[in-house]
Amino acid sequence: MTLDDVSCLLHLHIEGMLLSHETITRDDAVDWMVTHLGSDLGEAHVEVTHTKGAHCRFGYLKRIFKERMKEQLALETEHGVTQEVMRMRDQVVRIYLLYLVWITLFTDKSQNIVDVVYLRYFRDLDVVAYYSWGVATLDHLYRELNNVARWNCGQVAGYLTLLQV
Repeated sequence: MTLDDVSCLLHLHIEGMLLSHETITRDDAVDWMVTHLGSDLGEAHVEVTHTKGAHCRFGYLKRIFKERMKEQLALETEHGVTQEVMRMRDQVVRIYLLYLVWITLFTDKSQNIVDVVYLRYFRDLDVVAYYSWGVATLDHLYRELNNVARWNCGQVAGYLTLLQV
């Protein structure tokens, strides 16, 4: 599997800004969830405590996605498109992108939690398309294939669609 394969098959950019998967602290995760997803501070603390790291559960993302959508639609119906409505739209888009990227490009074996570090790439929605998603996807797949080659590993993760071709 090459970068050209990723680009042709998945239509992911292989040129542009590289993604940096540096870890973040639980406190940073809580701050990002409150700022960029519109999470409640207490609920964000519960999520990072429950997941024992800078993570949140899929169920939590689904719940706040629905809440933000309803709030955004109610505000837009009542007041039209305002700055607050646009802010909520951005939160909804970030929640969706975080979920989508995690369940497709960067899957792992957890099956129910998302690493909040990926919010780093969705803070400014205008530059999301300029990241080199194809390079990061292939790197993640190769790393996961290396992990599954170990004698004590029983599952594989990564964007396995690339292996099917």
